[in-house]
Amino acid sequence: MRWGEGFFEGIACLEALLSWIRSGSPSIAGLAVDPSALSSRVQAFESALSELKEGVANKEMEGGPPVGDDDIARAHRLTTLLKTWTPGSDLPSEVATLAEQLITKFGDEPEQTNTA
Repeated sequence: MRWGEGFFEGIACLEALLSWIRSGSPSIAGLAVDPSALSSRVQAFESALSELKEGVANKEMEGGPPVGDDDIARAHRLTTLLKTWTPGSDLPSEVATLAEQLITKFGDEPEQTNTA
């Protein structure tokens, strides 16, 4: 998977997850993303962030918000939480916080990132 696919699919997944959390819906049926795909999509997003960070550092890519180790750590923590979550059980409150932080930083203008 190219980094862009993982990045954009990951953001879309995080936005759907956060929307579902904010809706307060007790039903997993209200989640617009297949619960079994959540952790793999967030893991792909984490990998995309790492590739983007490396690509910018090597001057192979430019633009977009800078990716820091803390961003990658947030995505990794979110992946870990989602892998251990059983749909239908309570979602750890940290999930919403992490998703919101990542969306705030990367959700607005990621399409500006280009390959040099």
